[in-house]
Parts: sequence; structure tokens; C-alpha cells
Amino acid sequence: MIGDGDTTMFERDLFTTDRLYCPGPTPVPSEVSHAGTQTSMYHRSDDFYKVFRRCADRLAPIFGTANPPLILTSSGTGAMESVLVNLTDVGDEVVVVNGGKFGERWEKLAKAYRCDAAVVAVEAGHAPTAEQILDAVARQRQTKAIFLQANETSTGAYYSIETLVPQLRQKFGGLIIVDAISSLCAHAMRMDEWQIDAVVAGSQKGFGLPPGLSFVALSDRAWGQLSSRPRFYFDLLRERKGQADGRSAWTPASTLVLSLDVALHKMLEAGLDHVLEHHAALATATQAAVKALDLELFAATAPSRSLTSITVPQDLDGQRLIKRIRQRFAMYVAGGQDELKGKIIRFAHLGFVSRFDILDGIAALEFALREEGHRFDCGVGVKAAMQSLVLV
Repeated sequence: MIGDGDTTMFERDLFTTDRLYCPGPTPVPSEVSHAGTQTSMYHRSDDFYKVFRRCADRLAPIFGTANPPLILTSSGTGAMESVLVNLTDVGDEVVVVNGGKFGERWEKLAKAYRCDAAVVAVEAGHAPTAEQILDAVARQRQTKAIFLQANETSTGAYYSIETLVPQLRQKFGGLIIVDAISSLCAHAMRMDEWQIDAVVAGSQKGFGLPPGLSFVALSDRAWGQLSSRPRFYFDLLRERKGQADGRSAWTPASTLVLSLDVALHKMLEAGLDHVLEHHAALATATQAAVKALDLELFAATAPSRSLTSITVPQDLDGQRLIKRIRQRFAMYVAGGQDELKGKIIRFAHLGFVSRFDILDGIAALEFALREEGHRFDCGVGVKAAMQSLVLV
């Protein structure tokens, strides 16, 4: 019988790779990874231009827009910075929704680029209301743009963009910019229908790629309101002109683009509706397991389909629990940040994740909880998840 110490050498040898249950990077399928090993295609060749353009065209329906998104070589934060730089000028009044680390990032970007930012503070684990945001707009003379998340990755709270943005649109005629980095592929995005002006995303989340690519989609209205700020690397107009023919302005992460081509083919072949339904099923199963284990959902009023945030019982050390899961089972789950450090676990089910992956992860969580002293009937979490998934 395995004790409460580190994994035995024999058992550890069975773990050929670490397994990711963090909200990014997410698991990379073997065929996607293999595509990225092809280094013989020159990034300034007609063959590569065709792949690049095909990727942009395949991204468009995932964003829900007729305008092919731009593909940038950067992290998701680079995409966030690019839209703020290209759509605001110094002194512009903007409203920023801050419900966690990534709303805070919008705030820091706005202040770094000398916008006059009104901050809507949202309690961690909760979603903002249209009234909160519009109240901030009303306190400004002329708000240029609203910046918010679709999914606040640091707390696991989904902001229900499909209802929030139409409510904002009823009274706000300015630009609405959404960070969908951790929501895209798990939650629907209908950018054109919901009248969103900019959406950003990243390769290492729902797309199942390593980090290194980001995506930016702008509405026709946003393209008509570009700022006069000086810019160089993140000049989206320059990118738009070149990428219409598959040519990025700067050296692209070509191997990641080749991987992206395969990942997008897999998703579109399965069907976007099926991909969304799959994520919904995994999220529901994980939530059922959490409740069966007598644990609390941290974002209970705004649960995400990308990740489930779990409140750590007060008598347990959340950081120790995460370390145990990593050392004993070679599985990586994420913890809380800043004031939530040690208080929550973030268990992701985003990207190319199967129902069996979820069951394995929940089993590891059960083992670790048991070893840390949390009492429950062994297997109840796995059973609850299985019962949820068998109905799908």
C-alpha cells in the first residue's frame, strides 16, 4: 500500500510526462505537436502564406466574425497591449473591469499608456453587472472604450458576455474590447452578433498549442477608429494589410502556425457546437465531483466552462495540496494568486481534454485530499463525475 510520502520510484517511472490541469498552457495533442516539428517550410514562401491565410480564415468562425483575426507572435498580453495601443490615445477616458489578475492587467495597461481609467472593482469569483459598468461610464465625460474579460482566469468566473455585452450596447455606443484568452473554444463567441469591437485570444489555452501566438479580431467600427499613437511591432493596420495575403509584418512563430493549422482543422472537423458542448459536459462533471467531495465552488455564481475554481477547506494548506498532487501524481493544477494564494485550486478542463483526463484528475485530487486529512467516502467525486458524463 502506498503511504502518504512521495510517490514510489516504480510508480513515478510510470508517469512518462507531466499532465496539465492548469488553465494554460493546456495539453498539446500529438498530431498538433508533430506538425510543429516541421521546420523546412520558409515563412516567406507561397506555401507558408497559404497556411497562414487558412489559419486566419479558420479562426474567424471561432471568434464569430466575418473579419479574419490577425495572428501575432506574442503572448496573450501582447494582444491585449496591441488593441489598447491601436484603439486609444493619451488621455482617452476608458472603463476597465477588474475582477482578478487579468482585469488588473487591463488596468495596468491603460495606466501605462496614460489613459484616464475608471476601474469597476468586482469581487473575486463574481461577475460584473451591466449596471456597475454603465455607472462608471456615466461618471466620465466621454468614454472611448470598455475593457473587460470574458472569463477571469485567476478566479474561474465567467462574465456571461452573451448577455452582458447586449445590455451594455443598449446604452453605450463606444468601443467594447473583450479578453477571451481563456474562454474561447469553451464558451461561444459571436463577436459580430453581439457587437463587440475587439476580441483577443492566445494559442496556449483552448487551441491546445504551446504559448507564443496571440489573435486579435477587430470590428469594422474599431478599424475606423484607430488611434494616432506611435507604434511599431504592434501596428495592427500594417499587419492587416500584409496578412490579407498571409504575410505577417515580422518573423512569425512559423512552427506554431503549422501546429495551429492542424488544431483548427481538428476543431472544425468535429464542429464548433460539439467542441462547446464537450467543454460544457466536462465543466458540469467537474462541478458535480467538487460538490460530492463536500467542497465549495469558489465562483459558484459565475462558473466557467474553462476551469473550475475550488475553495480549499480552511483546515487544509492549499499550496501543500497542490504540491502533493504534482509530486505524487505528476499532475499540475493551478492555485490562487495574490490574496487567493493557498485558498483556491484552479482545475482546468480547457482545450484537447477528454472525459478520461477529467476522471484521472479528480481521482488524483481525491487521493491528495485524503492524504491531507479531508474526510469523505473514497470515490464519491469520481462517481459523481462519471454519472454526469454518462448522461452526455
